[in-house]
Amino acid sequence: MKNLGFAILAVLASISSIRAQNNNTTTAAPVPVDPITKMITYEGVVEVKGAAAKTLYKRSLEWFNSNYKNPTDVIRENDESGNKIVGKHRFKITNPPDKSGVRGDAGLVQYTVTLASREGRFKYEITEFSWKQLSVYACERWLDKSAAGYLDVYNDYLIQIDKEMQDLIANFKNYLTHEKPVKDKDSW
Repeated sequence: MKNLGFAILAVLASISSIRAQNNNTTTAAPVPVDPITKMITYEGVVEVKGAAAKTLYKRSLEWFNSNYKNPTDVIRENDESGNKIVGKHRFKITNPPDKSGVRGDAGLVQYTVTLASREGRFKYEITEFSWKQLSVYACERWLDKSAAGYLDVYNDYLIQIDKEMQDLIANFKNYLTHEKPVKDKDSW
């Protein structure tokens, strides 16, 4: 009888350790984390040959105005002399689909986007991700799988953030690197 009890305990312990190992080996979300600030940060410098800093600044402002429904609410700093625009925006995230395939609302994620330009290049930085709650809830908390309150759904939220940011980056890179055709009003 004692041997049977020990055998059952041994089996339960091995199942428990296998489960714990499986939970720790799940792939990390694909969001980039700055090694210094430990914050989720998307950043880069894009070369635009022959483009003046003022031209890139104007294209950045046009992009903010065309990309966001309410650009005056998004833009927090518009420094024309420094060729820099800082904005804060929000987007919805959803919970994974339930048994019937419906994805429920999980709230809003806010982020800060900065576009700055110099001669022949512009820099973008997207950071300060927070989940809109009663108090500020930094999305970096979703990265710590060993935290007491960690939920598996957080990885799904991080994947949604990454997809949203990759789309945003592709959108403004395309907008800022391609000159818009100007209609010649005198040619008739």
